[in-house]
Amino acid sequence: MRKLLLSLVLTVLLVCGYAQNGIKVRKTASGSQAAISERSISSRFNQGLRHYYTAQYEDAMQSFSGILADAPKHAPSYFMLSRIYVERQQFTEAENALKQAVKLDKNNVWYQVALARMYVSNGDYKAASPMWEKICREIPDNVEFLTYLTTCYAKTGASEKAAEIQSRLDEMTGHETVDEHSDRDNASGESGGFKAQGLAALKAQQYGQAVAFFESALREDDTDYDLWSAFAEAVAKSGQWRKLTDFEEDLSTLFPQSSALLAALADAFLHDSHPDKAVEYYRQALAFAFDADQIKSIRKGLYEAYTQMGDAENAARYR
Repeated sequence: MRKLLLSLVLTVLLVCGYAQNGIKVRKTASGSQAAISERSISSRFNQGLRHYYTAQYEDAMQSFSGILADAPKHAPSYFMLSRIYVERQQFTEAENALKQAVKLDKNNVWYQVALARMYVSNGDYKAASPMWEKICREIPDNVEFLTYLTTCYAKTGASEKAAEIQSRLDEMTGHETVDEHSDRDNASGESGGFKAQGLAALKAQQYGQAVAFFESALREDDTDYDLWSAFAEAVAKSGQWRKLTDFEEDLSTLFPQSSALLAALADAFLHDSHPDKAVEYYRQALAFAFDADQIKSIRKGLYEAYTQMGDAENAARYR
C-alpha cells in the first residue's frame, strides 16, 4: 500500500511539474510574441515618421493607419495622423484624431496642449477653457499656457476668472497683456509671423536674429517640426548652444524618434561641455537614423563625446 501511495504521489508531482513547465513555456512564448509585436509596431511607426518628415504624407498615412488596424490603442499614431490631416487642411479629421490620442493617453500633456491650441485656432473657446485649466494645473508657471487660459476666459465671458489670471500674469516680469498677445498674434499672421522672419534671417546668415525670431515662433507653436529644425540650424551656426539645451524636455517629449533633432540636441550638449548627455542623445538618434551621412555624423559625435569623457575604449568603437 505504501509503495502504491508513494507511486501515486510521485506521479502527481511529475504531472504537476510537466504542467508547470508547460505553463512556463507558454508564458515565455506569449511574452516573446508580445515583444516581437511591440518591435514590429515600433519599426512601422519609425517608418511612418520617416515618411512624414520627408513630406511623403500618403505613405505616412498608410503606416500609421496600418498600425491602428493592428493596435487600435496606439495613441502616438493618432497624434501623427492629426498632424498629417493638418498638413492636408482637413481640420475636422485632425481634431478627431487628436481627440483619440488624448483619450487613449490621458497623461500626455502635449497631446492636450495640441488639442487645446486647435480649439483656440477654431475659435471654440468654450471647449478650450477646461483643457487649458487642466493643463495649467499640471504646468502652473507657463506664461503661454496661462495667456491662452486668460484669453479663453475673456472670450467666454468669465471676466472675473480672466482678471484673476491676468493679475497673476502681470506679476511675471515683462509679460504682455491678453490684448497685446492678441494684437501680436494678428500682426504676426498678417506679416507671415516670427517663423517667416526667422527663415529670412537664416537665409541672410543673420543667425543671432534668426534664433530670436524662432524662439518667439516656438512660444506660439512648439509642435512644428520644420520650425524646430530651422531653430536647431540657427543655434548651431550662431554657437548659442544653450538655447537648444534649454529645450531638452520639449524636444525629447515631442520628437522622441526624430534622429535629426535628437542629434542636434546631442551636438548642443557636446559643445556645451556635457558629453555624457551628448552620448545619451547620440545613441537615441543612432537608433532611428537611416541616412548614411546622418549615421556617419552621429558616429563622429559619439567619438568626440567619448573622447571628452576620457573613455578611449568606447571612443575607438566610433573612430
